[in-house]
Amino acid sequence: MGSFLYKTNLWIQNNKGASLFVLLLCILTLSTLASKIEFDDDITALIPASEESKKIQEVLKSIAFTDKIIVAIRREKEGSLDDLTNYANVFLDSLEQTGNQYIKNVQGKLNDDDLPNTLKLVYDNLPLFLEKADYVTIQNKLTKDSISAITKANYRTLISPSGILAKKTILKDPLGISFIALKKLQKLGIGDDFKLKNGYLVDQNEQHILLFLTPTHGSSETDKNTALYDKLYQIQNDLNSQFEHKIVADYYGAALVAAANAKQIKHDIQLTISIAMTVLLVILVLFYRKLITPFILFFPTIFGGLLAVACLYLLRTTISAISLGIGAVLLGITLDYSLHILTHIRNGNSIKNLYHSVAPSILVSSLTTAAAFLCLLFLESQALQDLGIFAAISVLGASFFALVFIPQVYRSKSTQVHKKTILDRISSLELHKNKWTIATVILLLIVSMFTYQRVIFNQDISKLNYETETLIAARERLETLTDIGATSIYLSTYGEHTEAVLQRNDSLFQQLETLKKTGVINSYSSIGALVQSEHTQNSKINNWKHFWSPQKIKNTKQQLIESGALLGFKKQSFLSFYDLLETDFKPIQSKDLALVSSIPIDDFIVNDSVATTITSLIKVSKENYSKVVTAFENTPQTLLINRKQVNETFLGNLKNDFNSLIGYSLLVVLLILFLFYRSFALTLIT
Repeated sequence: MGSFLYKTNLWIQNNKGASLFVLLLCILTLSTLASKIEFDDDITALIPASEESKKIQEVLKSIAFTDKIIVAIRREKEGSLDDLTNYANVFLDSLEQTGNQYIKNVQGKLNDDDLPNTLKLVYDNLPLFLEKADYVTIQNKLTKDSISAITKANYRTLISPSGILAKKTILKDPLGISFIALKKLQKLGIGDDFKLKNGYLVDQNEQHILLFLTPTHGSSETDKNTALYDKLYQIQNDLNSQFEHKIVADYYGAALVAAANAKQIKHDIQLTISIAMTVLLVILVLFYRKLITPFILFFPTIFGGLLAVACLYLLRTTISAISLGIGAVLLGITLDYSLHILTHIRNGNSIKNLYHSVAPSILVSSLTTAAAFLCLLFLESQALQDLGIFAAISVLGASFFALVFIPQVYRSKSTQVHKKTILDRISSLELHKNKWTIATVILLLIVSMFTYQRVIFNQDISKLNYETETLIAARERLETLTDIGATSIYLSTYGEHTEAVLQRNDSLFQQLETLKKTGVINSYSSIGALVQSEHTQNSKINNWKHFWSPQKIKNTKQQLIESGALLGFKKQSFLSFYDLLETDFKPIQSKDLALVSSIPIDDFIVNDSVATTITSLIKVSKENYSKVVTAFENTPQTLLINRKQVNETFLGNLKNDFNSLIGYSLLVVLLILFLFYRSFALTLIT
C-alpha cells in the first residue's frame, strides 16, 4: 500500500493541474450531495427498532392527542373573567390569521353551532347514548307526581328571560332525557374540574381557560414545528404585554418539547464543534508557529466528514441529527492522522520513508476504528447505525486523504531548526521508564476493576429531552391544575376489521368504567361512550324499545297532557317528544359523529388501508399502575403503552446490545491487528 501511495504522490506532483481539477470536482460533487441531506431531530431514533417497538411507535404516532399542545390562560390579580375570555379570543384570532399552516384544530372553544348540533345528534340518536342504569332514572321521572313537578319547572323556565332559548328544547324533550345522555360527553376527558363559560373550558374557580391545539404536523416533524414554536411564543409575548398584570398564558406539549430539543441539538452541535475547532486551532498555531498549518491539518477532517455525509445521502437521504452531534468527537480522531503525517515531514523524514513506515500504521489505525464503528450496524437503532456509517466513512476518508494531500502542500526545510515548544518538552519525557507513572497506571487499573460495575445505565429517555425553563414552569403549573402529573397510559386496540375492533373497545370501555368507579384509575378519556359497535348499538336500541312499551308511551302522553293543561300547555305542545318515543332508531357510523366538530373522533380512532386503531387515555397513580396492567394484559390485539416504561425497556435492550457490541468490536479489531502484525504477542499488547 505504501508503494501505491508513493507512486500516487509522484503522479500528482507531475500532474498538478489535472490533480487540482479532480480535487475541486470531488469537493463540488460531495458538497452538492451533502447539501441535499435532511436531518431528523427525533430523539426516539435511539430506540432499537424491533418488531414490537415499531408497532408501539406506529400506534403512538397515530394517536392525535399525543401531539396536542395545551394552552393554559390564567388570571392574575388585576384580571377579570372578561379579560380571560378576551385574551383567549385575541389568541385564537391570531392563530386564525395563519390558516392551517401551523394548527389544524382547536378544542376548548365552543362555536355557536356546536351546542345545537351536539344536542341534535344526541336527540336524534337518544337510545345510543343511554346505559341500562339511565332507564332507572327515566323511570323515576315517569310517576304522576314527578311529571307534574317537571312540567311546573318547565313552565317557570319558559316564562323567565331564558325561556326564549329553552323553549325549543323543552318542547322536544320535556323530561330532559337528552341531558342524561349528554353527560356521556364527559367520557371524552373534559372531567368534573372544568365547566363551560362564555364558550370556553374554564376551571371551577374561573381562574384558567384551557385550549388544546392539534398541530398540522406531528411532533417528530421538528423542522416544521420549529416555526410553530416561534409563532406561538411571538403571540404569547405580544398578548402578555397587551394584558400585562391581568392575564398570562403558558404552553406545553410534545411538539414544543421536540422543537426545543431540535433547537438545542443544533445549538449544541455548533457550539461543541466551534469550541473543539477553536481549542485545536490555538494549540496547533502555538505548536507549529504558522497560521496556515492548522488549516492544512483540518482539511482532511473536513473532506472525510463531507464524504461521509454525501455517502449517507446516497444510502438514506435522511439521517439522525443526534448521530451527527455524537460524530463531532471524530474531529480529534481524524486530526490525529494529519498530525502524524505532518510531524513526520516536519522532523525532516523523506516522503518515501513516510509512506513506507507511517502509512501502514495510519491505515490500520483508521481501519480498526472504522470496523469498530461499523459494528453499530448490528444494533437496530437508526441513530446509532447512522453514527456507525458516518464515523467509519469519515475516518477512512480522512486518513487516506491526509496521506495523499498533506505531502503535496506541506514542506519542511531540512536546514530549519524548530524551536522546542512545551509540547515538545512534554512528549520527550520517557514516561515508560518512570516508576511513579507505572505505579499510578497499575493502581488505577486495579481500582477500576472493582468500581466499573457501579456505573448505572440511565434508561429514562425523557432525561435526554431538553426542556426550556419556560416549558418546565408551564408543566409544573399544569400539574397543579390538572392530572397531567399522573402516569399516562395509552390503551390501544387494533385489527383489520373495524366492527371487531369496535366490539373489543366496547368491552374495554366497560372495564374502564369499572376501574374508575372502584378508584383504581384517576380518570380516562375514551370514545367508547359515543362510538360503539353495531352489535352494541342494536342492543341499546332494543333496550329502548323494551322500556318504551306502547302502554308506557300512552301513560306518559296522558300525564304530560293533563299536567300541561293545568298550566296552559296545548294538547299538541309536546308532539315532537311523542314522535321521538315511537321512532324506529338505527345504528350510526363514526363518520356521522364526525360532523359535530365538538366531538374529536380523529383523536381516538385512526383508519388506514391496513387496520383500524382505537385508543383511550388513562390517568393512574403509580400505586395502582400494576393493577391496570393486570386488568388488560391478556386482551387480544390490545396494547397498553406506558411511554416511559416502554422507552426504559427498549433502552435496557440497547444496553444489552452494547455488551454484545463490545464483543463484536473486540473480535474484529483483534482479527485486523493479527493480519497486520502476524503475531499474537503484538496483537495482544496493542
